[in-house]
Amino acid sequence: MNLEMFLEPFQYSFMIRAFLGTGLVAVITAAVGTFVVLKGLAFLGDAISHTSFTGIAFSLLLGISVYFGALFFAILTALGVVFLTRVSSVKDDTALAILFTGVFALGIVILAVSPGFAGDLNSLLLGSVMGIQREEIRVMATVALVLALILALFLERFVFVSFDPIGAEAAGFPVAFFQSLLLVIIAVAIVIAIQAVGVILVVSLLITPAATASLLTKRIKPLLGLSSLIGLFSSFVGLYLSYFLGAPPGATIVLVATTIFALVLGVQKLMGIFHTA
Repeated sequence: MNLEMFLEPFQYSFMIRAFLGTGLVAVITAAVGTFVVLKGLAFLGDAISHTSFTGIAFSLLLGISVYFGALFFAILTALGVVFLTRVSSVKDDTALAILFTGVFALGIVILAVSPGFAGDLNSLLLGSVMGIQREEIRVMATVALVLALILALFLERFVFVSFDPIGAEAAGFPVAFFQSLLLVIIAVAIVIAIQAVGVILVVSLLITPAATASLLTKRIKPLLGLSSLIGLFSSFVGLYLSYFLGAPPGATIVLVATTIFALVLGVQKLMGIFHTA
């Protein structure tokens, strides 16, 4: 491949916007995904992404921005889990299942009685990274910066309430507040990533880079940085490959991230075999 072919995608403004948009959401979702992976909250991410589907359906029905609806339902799900687990004896996964299935079923009913939205929903379910506009880049950058600042400011508190909530309660920490704030951050990160990879694949962007990084380090700060780098690399390579292969960008990004995970895991297993031989 010559230099001219290598630089070809950057001749188009929509590709430049796509690279910027996917890069922004990949970095912040991968960083937030660190807590999802370490706490075993993958089902939470899946539930939030699917309940945001109902928010999208509502938004299309009302003629408002799909992101407002998606964000509302995503945050509602995140906070609903905290509420249900605190006011009842229901466990986290049970609370999630109740909210997940109930809200998702509502979205299906809305679609069933409101035909004509299939095209719009298809792009949001599978991603529409090539359609990212300049204004959306600004929104993504602003949201990513805000989430990064919150993570940086409250990182130690998030770690404390995530891994030792009983000790945090005893120390007088507002555990419910920080648990809720962390879940809201996860919900927001999922919603801004929908444009890049869609509702169906967004959980992979949240989890796979963080899972790969967790194979390489267990220290929280290096884990956050490495996870973000893997997410950024996956998004750029995936988008680049999709351009030349004519493949769906969101799916290609996820495949690259999954391949990196498989390679790291495979190398680790081989090294373990040689080390014990």
